[in-house]
Amino acid sequence: MNQKITKQLNEAKMKNYLTAIEADHFQDYTTTKKIGFGRLMFFMLLLINTATVCAQNASVKINVVDEFQKPIAGAMVSSIPNPEQSGMTDKEGNVTLEIASIGQIKVLFNQREKIASINSNSVKIALLNSDKRVNSGFGITKSSDEITTALDLVYSDKLEKSSLLNPSESLYGKLKGLMVMENAGEPWNREPSFFIRGLGTTGNNRILVLVDGFERSISSLALQDIDNVTVLKDGTDLAKYGLRGANGVILVTTKRGQKNTFNVDVSYDRGWNMPTRKPKFLDSYGYANAVNQASALDGNAPVYSDLDLRDFKSGLSPYSHPNVDWWDETLKDYGITNNLNTSFYGGGKSINYFASLNYQNERGLIDNSNLDARYDSSVKYDRLNFRTNLDIELTKSTKFYVDASGYIGGQSEPNARLRNNSNGDFPNNIMNGIYSIPAAAFPVKTQNGEWGGTNIYGNNPVAAATSTGVSKPNYRTLFANGKLVQDLSSWVKGLSAELAVAYDNYASFFENRTKTYLYENVPYTRDSNGNVVFGTPQQFGTDADLSYSDSFGDQVRQATGIAKINYETKWNENHLSASALFQEDKRVNDGQYNTFLHQNFMGSASYSYKNRYYIDGVLSYSGTDILPKENRFGLFPAVSAGWIINRENFLKNSKIINFLKLRGSWGMSGNDIMSPNLDEQAFNAGGTYYFGVNNTSNAGIREGRLAANGLTYESSEKMNVGLTMEMFKDLSISFDAFRDKRTDIIVSTGGAVPTLIGVGAASENAGEVLNKGFEGSIMWKTQAGKLKYFIGGNFTYAKNEIINMNEEFQPFPYQSETGRPIGQQFGLQSLGFFQNQADIDNSPKQLFSVVRPGDIKYKDQNGDKVIDEFDTVALGYSNRNPELYYAINLGFEMEGFGMDMLLQGAANETVYLSTKSVFWPLVGQNNISEFSAGAWTPETAATATLPRLTMLANDNNYRRNDIWLTSGNYLKMRQFELYYNFPQHLTKKVKMDKAKLYARGMNVFSIDDVKVADPESIGVNYPTLASYHLGIKLEF
Repeated sequence: MNQKITKQLNEAKMKNYLTAIEADHFQDYTTTKKIGFGRLMFFMLLLINTATVCAQNASVKINVVDEFQKPIAGAMVSSIPNPEQSGMTDKEGNVTLEIASIGQIKVLFNQREKIASINSNSVKIALLNSDKRVNSGFGITKSSDEITTALDLVYSDKLEKSSLLNPSESLYGKLKGLMVMENAGEPWNREPSFFIRGLGTTGNNRILVLVDGFERSISSLALQDIDNVTVLKDGTDLAKYGLRGANGVILVTTKRGQKNTFNVDVSYDRGWNMPTRKPKFLDSYGYANAVNQASALDGNAPVYSDLDLRDFKSGLSPYSHPNVDWWDETLKDYGITNNLNTSFYGGGKSINYFASLNYQNERGLIDNSNLDARYDSSVKYDRLNFRTNLDIELTKSTKFYVDASGYIGGQSEPNARLRNNSNGDFPNNIMNGIYSIPAAAFPVKTQNGEWGGTNIYGNNPVAAATSTGVSKPNYRTLFANGKLVQDLSSWVKGLSAELAVAYDNYASFFENRTKTYLYENVPYTRDSNGNVVFGTPQQFGTDADLSYSDSFGDQVRQATGIAKINYETKWNENHLSASALFQEDKRVNDGQYNTFLHQNFMGSASYSYKNRYYIDGVLSYSGTDILPKENRFGLFPAVSAGWIINRENFLKNSKIINFLKLRGSWGMSGNDIMSPNLDEQAFNAGGTYYFGVNNTSNAGIREGRLAANGLTYESSEKMNVGLTMEMFKDLSISFDAFRDKRTDIIVSTGGAVPTLIGVGAASENAGEVLNKGFEGSIMWKTQAGKLKYFIGGNFTYAKNEIINMNEEFQPFPYQSETGRPIGQQFGLQSLGFFQNQADIDNSPKQLFSVVRPGDIKYKDQNGDKVIDEFDTVALGYSNRNPELYYAINLGFEMEGFGMDMLLQGAANETVYLSTKSVFWPLVGQNNISEFSAGAWTPETAATATLPRLTMLANDNNYRRNDIWLTSGNYLKMRQFELYYNFPQHLTKKVKMDKAKLYARGMNVFSIDDVKVADPESIGVNYPTLASYHLGIKLEF
């Protein structure tokens, strides 16, 4: 009907044009030029109107498919000029519209949006992950065109290239602006550290992580449940989160079902983990020689005789002269991981669903499963994740979203523990023994069958791993959230309302099976022939039987509520959308000072004109109960704008530039992460006084830290300018420059007030830090025949400067931390090593300890002829805060075979090599590694790189200086994958959509200057691991 009316109108216009031109033709013109012009206009108008009529009468068939070429049913397709001309795809993904055959259409489906050009009567459109609308915070979604901020996101297809069990570890190098730093640890304790655009504060820099809009940990998820991860780092996006936005926000969105589909995914991954680097300690013969060398340089007699050296070297007397590799005796060569996942997802007319079950386990580097039937102290980790996400269409205007997820997990390790905790409760842990005990100290077991040991070392690592019982924490979590969305267009067109609630519960239970072991030292002497003669064993400890103790751990409960109103309207070429919300979070932990409440009132508005000019505004009013009542709330405004230049007339026909957008933003946000009750006077335990005739003791209290006056939140002012560009259809580029000024950082007043006050100094909001830099990404993705390939990368460069930190007075400017980066390394500057006593006598006096030839010689920075703490200077860069973080990603696929590789690196970072036994040899009768091969001796004085060996305490050598500070730069192969996708003509025969086999390597190698340890984890830790995996993924 509409088509017929349009045709009649156009025919009427043509008759009017004919009448006018004929009247013009029969007028009495003095020249023939006007007659010719009238005829020309007639034919031009005739052609234009004919083309218009033809275009408007065209029947265009549109086929919509997904990234796997599967048809998408239920996608909404509409004409760009005339949104009324629209329709929904059928089960085959087809829809036919009566629209212009030359023009543009918009396709919408399941948060995916794509604008496509058409130039024929049949067109096929693939909706990809990259076509999804992007969550810019609080569920406010935008198309890629509408984004005016610097957010970045990565989808599941890239994340699932990782086979590591912790989803956080899948983020290395995937998002520009997000710096992910590896932490070595047990299977359950490998959460990496996150920095967004470097480090912007001397206070707490913890990032806010939200899963489906609610504060939860990424590591609580199964990787296969994640649809995408977005990093918010721009002032406008972060202003939405008010007091909690300053350090950046990570948004994790889980997968959901799609209408009119039914899918089943099954995957299994088997992995083998092994240490990336193993410290190479000297054997017993090498250790004994090193000890004798150190004793000689200390001016003492040798500790080991020639006979001792002979027996160590021959190995013929293993009980008196053992040669134990404690690493190999205690740890296995590799551990095992398993990951089995099943997902069901799809949807019908009114319900979409996603359900998954994931089981993962890891068997670590200690396996004691066959030693004692009563307990197994192997290093083990098991976890079962579950998730159900439902989207229910209650009515045409009412939708209800409900999610339930969680996990049940457990872990185990020897009761002696693998490493120390933050409280220092386990100083004699297993890894410490492996590192510190020399190969020559004692045998694993004596000739009497008892555990070996001495009163000096005590801890036998093998015994600690096998005979101390087992610690078995068990965890359970439940996450539940629901959201009701009501379309109010019947009241006001474009108006909708949302109400969301969430409840989380975390609890733990600890099983401890404890025992102790007896160990002994069997002393020996030598007879007249030099043979070993054993004496009476000296026994230590007790062989106590297993004891049981179970306890409940902390319970954490968190509840969140969000009420939100949305409005959207379009007129002519204008588009306006707005949202307003109220959010309240309450978190309750066990213990004192462990209840936290946050509230946030937020409004945002977005306006665009001609799909070319965009502007966003945000205003939030956010508060927290951790602050005093008068300062609990703050106001956080922000604004941003974007301009799509290639849609201007002067660039829209460019064959080189396919897309070009400029962006700029300014915004305020806050940081309220601080110790509780800083605004209250603290009291500490005092002395004891005895009352009454019975002398009853009563503990007293005394004044502690003073109360902070006028305490408020830390403020952040962020600015960003950037561009996004696509060229030659295959090249995409993004670049941003940023600036973050922090003020009101909480710092101690200790540096500003005298110590004469006699109590702890109060805190105040006086700290300032400036952080600025730039970031970029580039990707070339194309196809040559059957070969598809890509290469790209991203980088972030961020450099900060402390403007004020209430630093204590420094007598020399070169010792000030103010004006330098956060975490700047300081130390003494070496001038080599003392060569003889004359060199010592003619040099400034070094006060740290008695010096001898071979000790480190330092530079006198202030010229007072004395080397002391006033001669420390800034050296290198910061630690664990690289200024440059980058990644390179490349791959190809052909005939189903493919490769994907990710390299990630960091630069401008300095690490401190202070691990005893590895870098600092023999200290406290500890071990020595091959690293010490460069130690000074009189014979190697000209080429030595390290100070002399010593058995004595030596504060002169073993302190922070440029010998122990080295570059922390590295380049790691984070992941490498070889895979094969079976052809569809084979998979379809078994009713399968897709089948993939793969082999992967994670953390395959590292290029760095540290070499003997991982540059990201230097210390006595459970090893950093490389892993190799085989896996299969089936999709039905």
